[in-house]
Amino acid sequence: MNFHQKSIVYFVRPALRAALFPMFRMEYFGVENVPKTGAVLLAPNHQAYADPFLIGLPVRRPIHFMTWERPFREPYLRPILKYFQCFPVSHDKPFDKNALKTTQELLRADQCVMIFPEGARTKDGGLTEFKPGAFRVAIKYRVPIVPITLNGAFDAWPQQKAWPRPGKISVYFHPPMTFTAEDRDIREVSAEAAVAVRDVIASRLIPTGLLSESNLGKSASTF
Repeated sequence: MNFHQKSIVYFVRPALRAALFPMFRMEYFGVENVPKTGAVLLAPNHQAYADPFLIGLPVRRPIHFMTWERPFREPYLRPILKYFQCFPVSHDKPFDKNALKTTQELLRADQCVMIFPEGARTKDGGLTEFKPGAFRVAIKYRVPIVPITLNGAFDAWPQQKAWPRPGKISVYFHPPMTFTAEDRDIREVSAEAAVAVRDVIASRLIPTGLLSESNLGKSASTF
């Protein structure tokens, strides 16, 4: 890690976690499932604006975030996004070659990349269809995929609200999954991977409004 990345991992994330806890009471489970080294793709469900930062708080390695390109147009947001190692993807294009190229370069360099397979925030708290593009890259380079279930962020900051409200957020890091194409069509395997990862995330998804202590696992991360 360079100095910039160390400042995020060892200072900014712990400070943000402490500052945000009174409002969101975040709990994290299975953080040890994120490999400490090597290329890895983090694949969470998408509930709110702040998802990338909330999910990444307990992870002790740099994360690169694929982020909607529109905020990059705002002069006051662009430096913040770049500081947190976000890179843009266009939702106006059916296939963003620049975002794909950046993702490939990062994974080839053994980096950790977070991509939201749904492509956009949920409108009702549930899961939408997962796009196979990110999984195709992971399969091509034999990169493990860590499914991540995020609960509570939609209740705290639904798409229809301009500002968040107090709530309880839990994040589950599932064991890594690896898919290989071998002699099969990679597009077919990517589609199967998208369904499989979505099913794993759904297994821990709590309906909106029902997040409570009794719904959570017994052992939270001590990070």
